[in-house]
Amino acid sequence: MPHPIKHALAAALAVMTVTLAGTLRTDAAPNVSHFTLANGLEVVVIPDRRTPVVTHMLWYRVGAADETAGKTGLAHFLEHLMFKGTEKNPQGLFSQTVSNIGGQENAFTSSDYTGYFQRTAREHLKMLMEFEADRMTGLVLTDDVVKPELQVVLEEQNMRVANNPGARLSEQMEAALYLNHPYQRPIIGWRQEIEKLTRDDALAFYKRFYTPNNAILIVAGDVAAEEVKTLAEATYGKVARVTEVAPRQRPQEPAQVASRTVPPPSLARARRWRSSRIFSGTARAAASMTRSWSRRASRSMPGPATRAARSMIPASSSRARRSRAQRSRSSRTPSTPPSPSWFRTA
Repeated sequence: MPHPIKHALAAALAVMTVTLAGTLRTDAAPNVSHFTLANGLEVVVIPDRRTPVVTHMLWYRVGAADETAGKTGLAHFLEHLMFKGTEKNPQGLFSQTVSNIGGQENAFTSSDYTGYFQRTAREHLKMLMEFEADRMTGLVLTDDVVKPELQVVLEEQNMRVANNPGARLSEQMEAALYLNHPYQRPIIGWRQEIEKLTRDDALAFYKRFYTPNNAILIVAGDVAAEEVKTLAEATYGKVARVTEVAPRQRPQEPAQVASRTVPPPSLARARRWRSSRIFSGTARAAASMTRSWSRRASRSMPGPATRAARSMIPASSSRARRSRAQRSRSSRTPSTPPSPSWFRTA
């Protein structure tokens, strides 16, 4: 007669196997949709029904490598300025709204792209699209918001690069690695060029690259492709093209025929400082040990009162006591304090 427990275990194993196989098939081949709006905006939809959350990301095909020579840091600077508001949505309204509904938002810049994203409950997707579509071409910049934000970027450069030996070394290595390619530029920019960026520089860069036909919208989460397409056409679809962006023509690297070396002076100074601290600490420890040995030796030597008292003791007894004291001192206190094996003056 078949055992009921074995049958139950076999059935449970079969259900787990089918479920796992279905999960693996779903993860291996997500139902990704891709389409393009009439104004040139590309849209990618990645359904994920595990939680009622949606991630809304807008990527622009522009980064530090697309900056004009002499104006490094402009792509990153404009990323900061994109949060300064539009005529319809004043400064801070977008971020405050996302925060009030329990969402998250941020932005990032690289050599090849700049991205802006928000993560909220799925029912707020249309609102996110409306805000993002509005600032795609409607950004309003004045000197009152641009100049303070430039100081914020300079302080970020201080924190992330100037006060970070590892980041400074990486920056110098990138600059030495590429002879002609714009990847040699730091994404945050060279400080002396960041300091000279202006409102006009930011607006010119904005009008040159921020246009629907130079962006990709990615929506992932508890959504369907048809739903996203309807919302995108009702929001982003109303944004007109600002300009035609030509295909990228990046300078090419010449043949690498010479070696290049980047010495890390700040790291070398740190090593010298650390070595000096170690040596001074060792010297202090050795001096302390020497003083300790000296105090112990002085305590074992007789003073004037002791010598006077001993003069009254018979010679034979005195000699015996001195002999025993000498033997005791020789077993406890060497004549010269030993130098520790880990300290050498040479």
